[in-house]
Amino acid sequence: MNRSTTLPVQVLMMPDYRVENPYQTLLADALQQQVSVYFPTGYRRIFPIFRAIKDCAFPIQALHLHWINPYNKGGNWLKRSIYSLKFLTDILITRLSGVKVVWTIHNRLSHEAQFSGLELWTIRQLVKLVDRIIVHHQAARSELAKLYQFNPDKATVVPHGHYRTIYEEAIDRAEAKAILGLPPTGKIYLNLGMLRPYKGIERLLEVWRDHPEITANHTLLIAGKPLDDAYEQQLVKQVAATKGAVLHPGFVKDNSIPVYFSAADVVILPFENILTSGSLVLAMSYSKPIIAPRLGSIPETIGTADWLLYEADEEQGLLRAIEKSTEVNLNELERLTGEMGDRLSWDSIAHKTAQLY
Repeated sequence: MNRSTTLPVQVLMMPDYRVENPYQTLLADALQQQVSVYFPTGYRRIFPIFRAIKDCAFPIQALHLHWINPYNKGGNWLKRSIYSLKFLTDILITRLSGVKVVWTIHNRLSHEAQFSGLELWTIRQLVKLVDRIIVHHQAARSELAKLYQFNPDKATVVPHGHYRTIYEEAIDRAEAKAILGLPPTGKIYLNLGMLRPYKGIERLLEVWRDHPEITANHTLLIAGKPLDDAYEQQLVKQVAATKGAVLHPGFVKDNSIPVYFSAADVVILPFENILTSGSLVLAMSYSKPIIAPRLGSIPETIGTADWLLYEADEEQGLLRAIEKSTEVNLNELERLTGEMGDRLSWDSIAHKTAQLY
């Protein structure tokens, strides 16, 4: 047998977002049994992708591209256009060098896209250059193929894996409430993650404030790092005017994650626009009942634990879901959510990804 056929595929993942998001760490760790995964070191201004490949100590056969926003910078349209062209040229050079390119699509467009038309054009060129595309759920394949104008057969569905192995296990609920300074009685409704306008937090606070007949005996806990100071101040004012609402602004450290989820009876994710949600998967990792709209990957990911999902275009959908959560058997829903989380095994995900490489 030729020795080259026995060596594992050498894969470079870019950009390196492991500090901000454990997703890449979990994927890379799971893949190490089948392929060799590397991340870039150092900063390169010109053609950072191609140069990172060439500077790697081992010959790279595949580039696994994730989020593309670091390569499309610029505060005005002209500068952003130049960066977009440089990025596409970087990918083209990489392909011409013989390296295969795989791209995982995590978002339709950047959440706070300033130049959405230019970003869409850039992505439509990118999908022509890459060898394979990964999407996290079946519905996204046809939707994104139409939006980005590529053949759906170019995309492979590989789910987003759970977070069970990277965070500590849950603790006693009463203890968690005490640590966080929450009321010992009533249900805790948790919204945890990076605080962004597209996540529907303002609308959630309005619903909570305007319907005390449903929310009066419960607590809405919002925790996470706001988009910026202005958005944080907006949330601070709104929370102050909402009885039963509590805001914990700031990055939630890893060792606090299990405390928040242990305190929660229900996780509430009222997205207004979403493709794939790490927050959803994190909540499922702790087997928490979830209130969320039927958008993007949510129905497919949550499976039969969809008791508290609501139609996104229904005027009273979020309110009705909150009301329903006070009536259903949450213990049974926790059990079912845990079973659905079992499907998001990193071993299975790594096997599918390695096959694609």
